[in-house]
Amino acid sequence: MKFEDFFFSYLRLPMLIRLFSIIGSLMILFGVLIHFLEPKNFPTVFEGIYWSVMTAATVGFGDYVPKSFIGRFMAILLVFFGGSFIAFFTVHAASAVIKRQNKFKEGKLMFNGTGHLCIVGWNERAKQTISTLAKEPTRLTIILIDSSLNENPLSNQGVLFIKGSPAQDQTWEMANIKQAKAVLLTADQNMKEAEADMHTILSIITVKGLNPTVHVMAEILTPEQQNNSLRAGADELINTTSLASDCMAQISLQSIREG
Repeated sequence: MKFEDFFFSYLRLPMLIRLFSIIGSLMILFGVLIHFLEPKNFPTVFEGIYWSVMTAATVGFGDYVPKSFIGRFMAILLVFFGGSFIAFFTVHAASAVIKRQNKFKEGKLMFNGTGHLCIVGWNERAKQTISTLAKEPTRLTIILIDSSLNENPLSNQGVLFIKGSPAQDQTWEMANIKQAKAVLLTADQNMKEAEADMHTILSIITVKGLNPTVHVMAEILTPEQQNNSLRAGADELINTTSLASDCMAQISLQSIREG
């Protein structure tokens, strides 16, 4: 491999790996040098590396101390250069952890698990469904998919979040739809009923196109779109409008009879 190829390959590595390789090489180099410069004070290479790490970290236990001018000058260089690299590495590592945590909260990280349930749409129905499932003894991994939220509203309940449209392949790829067990599509409450059903049907087509075997449950608001939902590949249909109407009718009849 040419030097240019090696150099550009090195630049393509993550920053933390590059920093760690620089720090590690620096510690080993200074440890080997001090061993050969002062073999009496540093009998082995390991003791030299140990001294270089302690010096660069500005800990300096004092159990190994260079006696020569060159050795002490190396210690000064280690404190300035090694300490700077270690401090920069620590700050960058902390920054990377915070960035990853923010991406996780904002729904920008890809999920790599299997056997999970994807629930689309953040509304009261989805909230109650997740709350009920959370009470089950079997810990089911739930992924909430929504395009309107800016961050995970249920991170304290162990629910994962993916920000994106359910009608786009990228969203489902981030949710690892090929390894999912089931999908629950709730109707978009910000749309009219007919528009919400059309959006749900488009989402069904997208899901089934990526994973034809995943079990899809879809909330359909209008009877006219039920057949189209089944044609699109939905395995189960949920008509919340009919359920609510039947419930209200039963309550009204019971009130009339008791009155």
